[in-house]
Amino acid sequence: MRILMASATLMIGVCLALASSVTPTYAAKTTSVEATIIFSGPPPTMLPAGDDETHFAGLGQRTGKATFSDGRKAEYSNVFFMDWYRGKSMLLWGYTKMVFQNGSWMYFKWDSQFVGMDEASRAMFKGTGEILKGVGEYEGIKGTVKYHNRQLPPSEEYPKGSREAKAVFTYTLP
Repeated sequence: MRILMASATLMIGVCLALASSVTPTYAAKTTSVEATIIFSGPPPTMLPAGDDETHFAGLGQRTGKATFSDGRKAEYSNVFFMDWYRGKSMLLWGYTKMVFQNGSWMYFKWDSQFVGMDEASRAMFKGTGEILKGVGEYEGIKGTVKYHNRQLPPSEEYPKGSREAKAVFTYTLP
């Protein structure tokens, strides 16, 4: 009987030890959501790059509003940098922060390139980004952004014109 009790106690101890050492892992759920962003700002500051009369480097800032396909809304702001060869090519990169109505926000780095003109001769760009940080409900966010944008004509709200971006955010939260 003592051997049976000792064996049962040992077996229970082993089971408890094994059960406590096994931590279940859960796969993070991937979320993919579309957004439309309307933004504008003053012309970027451009400086001659110095190697060629058509080469310029620039710095700019834009603000606007984002509306997500799931109903969320955010204030949009970015800072961007340009490498422009007039008449040849343009590369842009920068950082964007989106602040949502509840105070949570996400921050991402992006890269963009000129892809041509639309039917109204307005510049179009496409690019990708990496979500770097989130606060509030976006704490621990990891993900990517893919987008394209185009210039919009002047309107009552944006008398000097604006840009519209169509983006897809794909991310996971812990």
